[in-house]
Amino acid sequence: MPTALNRLHPEPPRKTIAWVGLFGMLAATLWTYLGYPLMMLIAARRRGKTAAGGAESSGELAPTMTVIVPALDEEAVIERKITDIRSQNYPAEKLQLVVVADGSQDRTVEIASTLGVECLWERERRGKSAAINRGMEVATGEITCLTDANCAMQPGALAAITARFSDPAVGIVSGAKTVSGEGGRGLGEGLYWRFESMVKAAESNLGVTMGAPGELLGIRTKLFRPLPDHVINDDFYLTCDVLDRGYAAEYASEALTTETTSASAREEFGRRARIAAGTWQTSFEFVRLAQPRRGWVAVSFLSHRLLRNIAVPVLLPLIWLLSRYLGRTHGLGRALSGAQGVAYGAATVGLATNSRILAPFSEFLLLNAAQLLGGYRWLTGSQTNLWQKPTRERWA
Repeated sequence: MPTALNRLHPEPPRKTIAWVGLFGMLAATLWTYLGYPLMMLIAARRRGKTAAGGAESSGELAPTMTVIVPALDEEAVIERKITDIRSQNYPAEKLQLVVVADGSQDRTVEIASTLGVECLWERERRGKSAAINRGMEVATGEITCLTDANCAMQPGALAAITARFSDPAVGIVSGAKTVSGEGGRGLGEGLYWRFESMVKAAESNLGVTMGAPGELLGIRTKLFRPLPDHVINDDFYLTCDVLDRGYAAEYASEALTTETTSASAREEFGRRARIAAGTWQTSFEFVRLAQPRRGWVAVSFLSHRLLRNIAVPVLLPLIWLLSRYLGRTHGLGRALSGAQGVAYGAATVGLATNSRILAPFSEFLLLNAAQLLGGYRWLTGSQTNLWQKPTRERWA
């Protein structure tokens, strides 16, 4: 009898539209987290490009390099950072090390100067992009590496970066990142970066690595163009600028850095919201990269940035609302709504308790909520380009 009634009284058009919208949103979410990575892995395997080795970038064959360390009140770690860079065994005569203290009020400059490092001090705090611009004014190396003061580099990281530049088509190279920390925050962010590293490595085989972490990236010095004052996310902006000019962006998994998590979930959320605001800003500034004529660059930009970082965080609340609406009259809607409620509830508990078991749920919620807040801040102009130094659990 219910079947006959359904034939006599078909589902209202608005319900049909809701179902189409719901499945379309679910498809977009699944594509960016499952379909796109799988496609890039297959494409990369077919391309069959192998990573350049670090040996060819050592000794006499090594290009000259400038390493710039933007710093904001980093007296607690700057000595270890300088020692870390010098322990890379990169030819000393080919290495220029510059510390740019952006409005630092502590002993960062004093410590670095005592260690014989070239230091630039800006009295006024102007932001990380301004600090990078200042450092690039004195850069003499063929390759310039930018690295954060609070991360540790594994041996051979600099050589792994420069090895990628043996291909003249490569304009920028992303280093790899691992995260350590106590409890669920450390595990959750670590899982995210493993996933992100897998995607970046696949993109790299096609020369379209979509973004480089600020912990370590290398750029051909001649390709650098001063960052505009308004830029929030310098590393993503530099990557898009290089791709926009037709150069390849690659990922060096051997150029490994380690960083610890922020001391609290609240601080980590604020840090990610700032990065997210920069992602929104740069994505819309370089939206031309999504033009079909850009080929794999367009595929990567659309799937990795516009969909995952901008569209999906907006779609997730809509998916939940549509599921609840359709769940009033349909079991599938109730099941989808209930599953989301359980997942978000688990994520909230995980964030509150720093649970390792619930870490994947917590990381997903934190990531997408930060993207939403970052987008709001960018749209309203409330996100400053000045960086905030998070409190880390310890030196990596």
